[in-house]
Amino acid sequence: MPIFSKDWRDPGDKWVKTDDGGWEKEKDACGGSLTDMVVNLSDEENQENVDPDALSLITRRGSRGEIMAPQPYCRIYTRNTKEVAGFNGLGETLKKLDFINAVRDNRRFRYICKLLDLLITQKLSTLSGGAQKMLFGMLEEVAHEVTRSQQNVHLLQHLLQELKKRLEDYLWGSKLGSTILWEQHTQRLKGIDAIATTIQIQQPGDDMHPTLQEVPEECIREILKRLDNHRDIQSAGQAYSVMAKVSEEKTIWRQLCRFHWTPAQIEHVIQVHKELQVQKNWQQIYNRLRRTYGLREEYAEKLCLCRNCSCLFWQSYGHPCRTDTDQNAQMEEQIEEVKSDIIYIAITPQEFLKYFHL
Repeated sequence: MPIFSKDWRDPGDKWVKTDDGGWEKEKDACGGSLTDMVVNLSDEENQENVDPDALSLITRRGSRGEIMAPQPYCRIYTRNTKEVAGFNGLGETLKKLDFINAVRDNRRFRYICKLLDLLITQKLSTLSGGAQKMLFGMLEEVAHEVTRSQQNVHLLQHLLQELKKRLEDYLWGSKLGSTILWEQHTQRLKGIDAIATTIQIQQPGDDMHPTLQEVPEECIREILKRLDNHRDIQSAGQAYSVMAKVSEEKTIWRQLCRFHWTPAQIEHVIQVHKELQVQKNWQQIYNRLRRTYGLREEYAEKLCLCRNCSCLFWQSYGHPCRTDTDQNAQMEEQIEEVKSDIIYIAITPQEFLKYFHL
């Protein structure tokens, strides 16, 4: 059976080492770099001879027309068959979706932290070397972001504690995989831990007004109503006496119950547990519902999956469909007829990992 391959005179691809220790192509098959391609396409002379649709596939443009970095996206195989099993690489997908730089985006921070939590607590022993490098790179970026923003210190501490615990559980005796790779992981973990230990929350100065104690009780109540879990409410109640009093109000816990669960679920739990019918303690109802149904996960921004082209992309960037003109026209007609959330499916971190057979 004949084997078709590239011409031996082809200059080939040039591979360079990246900052995270991986390798990527610097040049295309014709010997030209992607940077040169973007610069050439930005010239007015070349833009006259280039299809506008082709230009949009390579680069994104800002509000003033300046050329921006390529939009992060990744096509995946959504069919769970033997023929395509293992075709989706987690490490490569995380790199194409630019997860490391996405940590700096406030809207995606909690989504990425949840994904890291799942990888560390459930999938660490099944990750490839490339995926492990991406995990440590994302965790390091989370540490830098927490240091810069002075927020979400508890999330970073939780991830580090779980990672140290899993490394001790999984890697007793000789480590699985490359010894050099695990030495690099150990050094990176020590560096991340050093960053976490030096984080100090800066207290506002005496000249900063209004202080938390000066905020009216009505505003404190509105702040607590916007918290989406019991841990934050209980932690806020430890700040000072007014917050402690407001955090015990039944309206706070009733609204929290209605945010996470449907009226039918709330009524079912009340009917099953007779003691809750006598005295409607909404904090107890919340705890019963949490143990029965779990908490609803809410993120400012999620990954989206297009049903038309099986492309993963961040919701705020918009859809980077790579299909031809006829299919694009058909897709625009579909979007006009149905709602966009039917074409684009929001993907939770748990659903995201299912595409990689982990």
